[in-house]
Amino acid sequence: MKGKPSRGLYSEDELKKHKKGKDYIAQKTAEQKSLEKYEQIDVDPVPKSLCRYGKREWRRIIPLLQELPIAELDRELIESYCVLHGSRRRLQEDVKKNGETYEIYDEDGVLSSIKRNPSYDMLLSTVKELRMIANQLGMTINSRLELATPEEKAEEDEIMKLIKGG
Repeated sequence: MKGKPSRGLYSEDELKKHKKGKDYIAQKTAEQKSLEKYEQIDVDPVPKSLCRYGKREWRRIIPLLQELPIAELDRELIESYCVLHGSRRRLQEDVKKNGETYEIYDEDGVLSSIKRNPSYDMLLSTVKELRMIANQLGMTINSRLELATPEEKAEEDEIMKLIKGG
């Protein structure tokens, strides 16, 4: 399947071009339909609580996220992502200005130790959290390749666990 589908979904005709068979087409169609029951995200206005970096990121990602099956339920997660993005930018500026480490001198002016800049640790933590949220929102290539599992398949898996004695 070539090209980018709108909202990250493929039409049944596009799925039929895939050589995986009728079961595959039925499963993917059901997965995609399960996403339609959620209300589309309302993008206006930009949350006032965001810093300037967060607001800029909101304006950048929302048009892209609207191509994915993102719903109003995901608003809090998107806001968190933008808040963390703003924090990351401010922390990067601090690390750039003050460095990853700082030196501590004793009363005689002799170097006594080198400590890591707390902003650097916070930056690393923020980047990890951003990566996690980006994955949840479908902002990474791997997460975009996965579609939501329909309820029927989840129920089928539970039945299979019971049958297998799990």
